[in-house]
Amino acid sequence: MPIAKEKELPREQTSPIKRFLKRALFTGAALVAIALILLATYVVFWPFELKTPERTTNILADDGQLLTSIYVENRRPVPLSEIAPEFLDAVIAVEDSRFYQHRGIDFIRLGKAILVNIQTRSKAQGASTITQQLARNLYLTLEKKYSRKIMEAILALQLEQHLTKDEILELYVNQIYYGHGLYGIQNAARFYYGKDAADLTLAQSTMLAGIIRVPEVYSPINDFETARKRQRVVLNRMVATGKLTPEEADAVFEREDEVRPVQPEPQNISAGYVRGVIVQHLSNRYLNGAQYAYKGGLTIQTTINRELQAAAEAAVKEGLDYLTRQGLLRLDVEGKPIADVALVALDPKTGEIKAMVGGKNYRESTFNRVYAKRPPGSTFKPIMYAEALRQGKVTLATPILCAHESFTIPGQKEPWEPKDFGGRYHDRELTVREAIAVSDNVIAAKVMRDVGPTPVVELAKSLGIPLQAKDAVLSLALGTVDISPLELAVAFATFANQGQRVEPLLIRSIQDPNNRVWESNSPKNPVPVLDERITWLITNALKDVIRTGTGTPVRNWCSDPRVAAKTGTTGNSVGRVNSAWLAGYTPDLVTVVYIGADDYEQSIVPGNNLGGGTLAGAIWGRFMGKAQQILPNTPEPPMPEGIVKEEICTASGEKATFRCPEETRTQEYFLQEYAPDQGCSVHGGSWFDPGEDRPWWEILFPNLFRPRR
Repeated sequence: MPIAKEKELPREQTSPIKRFLKRALFTGAALVAIALILLATYVVFWPFELKTPERTTNILADDGQLLTSIYVENRRPVPLSEIAPEFLDAVIAVEDSRFYQHRGIDFIRLGKAILVNIQTRSKAQGASTITQQLARNLYLTLEKKYSRKIMEAILALQLEQHLTKDEILELYVNQIYYGHGLYGIQNAARFYYGKDAADLTLAQSTMLAGIIRVPEVYSPINDFETARKRQRVVLNRMVATGKLTPEEADAVFEREDEVRPVQPEPQNISAGYVRGVIVQHLSNRYLNGAQYAYKGGLTIQTTINRELQAAAEAAVKEGLDYLTRQGLLRLDVEGKPIADVALVALDPKTGEIKAMVGGKNYRESTFNRVYAKRPPGSTFKPIMYAEALRQGKVTLATPILCAHESFTIPGQKEPWEPKDFGGRYHDRELTVREAIAVSDNVIAAKVMRDVGPTPVVELAKSLGIPLQAKDAVLSLALGTVDISPLELAVAFATFANQGQRVEPLLIRSIQDPNNRVWESNSPKNPVPVLDERITWLITNALKDVIRTGTGTPVRNWCSDPRVAAKTGTTGNSVGRVNSAWLAGYTPDLVTVVYIGADDYEQSIVPGNNLGGGTLAGAIWGRFMGKAQQILPNTPEPPMPEGIVKEEICTASGEKATFRCPEETRTQEYFLQEYAPDQGCSVHGGSWFDPGEDRPWWEILFPNLFRPRR
């Protein structure tokens, strides 16, 4: 019986889906192999250029402390050796625990991340190593696209090929963002804990390392409790990587007070206009200078004093607020003052600029009014009076009538008829000292006529004000030419510095990150341009501006008896004020304040007759009052030889005699060569020539028989 054939079992039927998956798997594997080959080709043959990270330019004050910074991203790189090792351990533990084992891509983490993303059908899970994060920050955007991830991987492999692990880590911790506009661990350490990166504790290190993933969420300033939870994650990772024991991690986490952000004392320094001047300087002097300013990591040493700069910015804000509340300034439709402001202060001995504010708000307007040219009004008068004293045309005791007078101007049909502020006249004689104190315009015009405008122009030029021959007109006495607040400050510094002119200086040195010095500046030797006796007389007279004259409002904020100053106002004679000035000094500091609208046709006051003492004085007085507390209060220079003090009669400007009334008798100072040598011609008689009709008892007892008014 034939053996029956064994029945064949039916072949297992493969479903179309399984066949598709097998083909897809083989195809995918082939594509991955090709991609890896292409990736390797790119890594080996693609030309590599390490992008230099943008660096913050640091602007230092005169004491070497940080004043402000210039940056696109606020970054202050430090070498790895100046970063706490605990922070580096924490970063590696939480961001890339296999950092020192992989070559830029951690394929183990990558595989896990792909599985998670497939399961969740999202791109939420990342597997970026520290090297990949650095590549992304240096070269790429933060978009979550697979094409970006491929480029990130290529660049990471490139970085690993050209840099050591420590170099990559150093770049990374100095490059990444820590929230609140801060880039780099040094800025983060200073901001959150008020210390350098090298001085961070383990607790602070774990807190800052936790910020990196999502700075806005994990910032301990924004949400301290959430930041603490993130710190716990970092500590757990350090336990998992063997850097800490569980007990050590628990002990660190217990130090809650240690990780609370410090509340640094507000520096209240913007120095925006100082930054603007420096950027402009770099742009003008160096090729691509502005780019270096924002990205080059320069260190710029300035002459600015941090305390004085803070005082200047506060004085501008508080002064404008005060004037606005008092209704003394015109407002725009938004209720803001139409007027803007400038303040500049410099050391009269060296010319070093100690404070600079070029406007009321740098963010709203970067235009620096410290360098803007405007008519200075009566603040120019001390220069004219200095020339008049030098020529001997007047003394501080010379009486001059303030009354209506017309001045013929060549080439002008109508005569010039100056009036005092408010459109009035004093209609009496004032001494030159009194005329300076009350800022009399008519007397100033008369003196300018006698002195001659051309010598005044020449003196102004020698003081640092760049006038021209065309400026030699009578109205120059009232400050009708355009000069800047800084130029006026330099001129007044000569009065404060016994006739020695200084050059203004802001930048002491510029140095790049490689410690190459681009420039180094020091104060130039002062140049003698004016007799120190004249500057002493002018200073003495300008003290009366504050004591009894147009600058008396300053005394509300500044009580320094050494202060000498001159006010100035421009506009028409009845109510309209286009600008207000106050320029003055002590032996330590000369300061000029300007208030005026950028549209010079606009009046800055609502219609009242307000002058520089009230308007500019509200800022100048506040600032100089604070400076009085900051600076050393250098004694005033003694009266120089060649000046004599005489009792004179204000009615004549000559020596007082027994016939002069008590109220006209005063002490005055003179240049020796121009001191009065005869008795009062108004009241008659002389100590040396009493006259034949003078009885003997008047000679023996003059005080008993002196006439009274």
